[in-house]
Amino acid sequence: MTPFTHLYGLLRRLLMFLSVVVLAGGSAVLCLGLWLKYGAVAFIEVMGSSSSRLVGVSYICMGVGGALCLLGVIGYCGAWKESRLLLMLYFIIISMMVVGQIIGIIFVLIYKAPVIMLLKQAGKESLTAAYVGPGASDPISTAWNTIFTTYKCCGFENSTEDFESSLFSANTGLLYPRTCCVDMTSSDCDGLNTTQSLLHSESCMEKLVGMFEEKSVRFGYIAATVGIVELASMFVSVMLFIRLTAFLFV
Repeated sequence: MTPFTHLYGLLRRLLMFLSVVVLAGGSAVLCLGLWLKYGAVAFIEVMGSSSSRLVGVSYICMGVGGALCLLGVIGYCGAWKESRLLLMLYFIIISMMVVGQIIGIIFVLIYKAPVIMLLKQAGKESLTAAYVGPGASDPISTAWNTIFTTYKCCGFENSTEDFESSLFSANTGLLYPRTCCVDMTSSDCDGLNTTQSLLHSESCMEKLVGMFEEKSVRFGYIAATVGIVELASMFVSVMLFIRLTAFLFV
């Protein structure tokens, strides 16, 4: 076995391995999109008119994740079958995706602060203008009640102060809903008693931001790993394509 043949076999196995990593990364991004669409329903609902933007982000994640999964399969099959067509297709698609990801990163860095501010405004507006109470069945009230009980928080930014001049307070005359209480069955949880130990002390914005920051850190690690793997895969796929082309003229 010549050194070049040994190197060729090594490159084939390397591309197959990198393609599996791309497939795994794509699956992670796809799962993130599914979580945004179905697992974070409560958070999306409380965004009111801005919820469509978050739903759009979930579809983008699912689309990118699905494309990465397909790309991983193409790369693996191209290396395994030694197909010049699949290798070139793999290189072209992955090059386009790398460029798209770079543009996406720049876009996120530029518009991150305005988007966060917009989401905060939309969340607080939905709480003050659309939240009816624990017994309501409308989507926004149900979503807020789910957030209060699941994340053990109260209000959006300032706990019970967020309910001042709100639709809920105007309709009921209460300072907070029962779902803000640590023990909702307690007789002291009457919507007027504001004893600190009775209510969840943290605002929901802190809990939600913390949750999304945790998810974004994980997503950042995955995105960085996939990006490095994509660049390595581009180089390896070109080397294999060149070597396969050379074999045709030997």
